[in-house]
Amino acid sequence: MGICVVWIARTLAGFAFAIVLTFLGDVGGRVINLLLGYPWPQDLHFTIQLVSIGLAAGIGARLGWINLRWNRYWSLGMWVAVCAGAVAGVYIGYIYGPGVDTSYWWSRFALDTTIHLSAAVAGTVTATVIGITQQSLELWRAHSRPRLVPMTPTNVPLGTDDPTLSKQ
Repeated sequence: MGICVVWIARTLAGFAFAIVLTFLGDVGGRVINLLLGYPWPQDLHFTIQLVSIGLAAGIGARLGWINLRWNRYWSLGMWVAVCAGAVAGVYIGYIYGPGVDTSYWWSRFALDTTIHLSAAVAGTVTATVIGITQQSLELWRAHSRPRLVPMTPTNVPLGTDDPTLSKQ
């Protein structure tokens, strides 16, 4: 029961971080585009903005499931997997979202907010699956029999299965 509460709390924390960081990633993508001066086609700059939203959502979603006991290569791989899931969520939200009303003059530069939500949800789902898998593996390893110790106590005579015989 207690571990499920921890999983729910970590999932909610990751989702909260992801929501906040998606909006910061949106601002960061816009700042990057402004610093570049829009030298490329608008589609490429739009992609820069979408990817920055996805990366920020992935970082936020993974923050709820940080595990410092794994080595850096596994951790880096999990960060990349969560960020890739969040970027996929951005494009899912972009494709299936309602879009922006084109009757306004700012609609060329506006983003639909479902992009932020879908990035946060996809990143959180990916981070939760990876985090629960990590914790389940750790629990399984903790409850499995250690392989470095002998199977029988050392004071039991060979050929007997009852350890109480050695105490007589």
